[in-house]
Amino acid sequence: MKRLAIYILIILVASTGCNDEENVIPKPKSYFRIDFPAKSYQGNEEKCNSTFEIPTYTYVQNKKGPREDVCFQNIVFPYYKASIYCTYLQLDSNLFEHTEEYRKKAFEHQSRAQAIDEKLFINEEKRVFGTTFDIKGDVACNYIFYLTDSTDNFFAGSVFFEVIPNYDSLQPVLEFVKEDIQHLIETFEWDNNPIE
Repeated sequence: MKRLAIYILIILVASTGCNDEENVIPKPKSYFRIDFPAKSYQGNEEKCNSTFEIPTYTYVQNKKGPREDVCFQNIVFPYYKASIYCTYLQLDSNLFEHTEEYRKKAFEHQSRAQAIDEKLFINEEKRVFGTTFDIKGDVACNYIFYLTDSTDNFFAGSVFFEVIPNYDSLQPVLEFVKEDIQHLIETFEWDNNPIE
């Protein structure tokens, strides 16, 4: 008799919990909120035959390359696990070769990219000419650019994140970094002192 009362009690409790007619609605997919610092810039003190401004919330890593006439730098955004890999080299009548190399790097992502926006940059006064490639989609590198004076100097950069590419979640940070790259390009000047 005691067991029967326990079974009836369990059935009543279970059926009371099942009779709740509240609709369960799945929550939409969401991402962490990202707080961005206020934009502020400083001169890049690590020279590669050029001067330009970088954000105060970044730092520069100089990299040793296989050739003495090439300068490698990474502009690191530590909070966002992002870096702009920069390369400077002196031209030797090979401008077309280098511009095509970076165009090819951008369009290597074409099979996975949703779109590739190519824009020209021209600053006649400072003799800075270049192209930017904004690559949309789940690709390894979402932004590539190069700058040149068209005769002696060539500077290029590529943005990489240290995370699995997910364009939807990276897009806010990428837009933030692209503004900083645009500032770098607009403040860019050649030193005209080749690497020794």
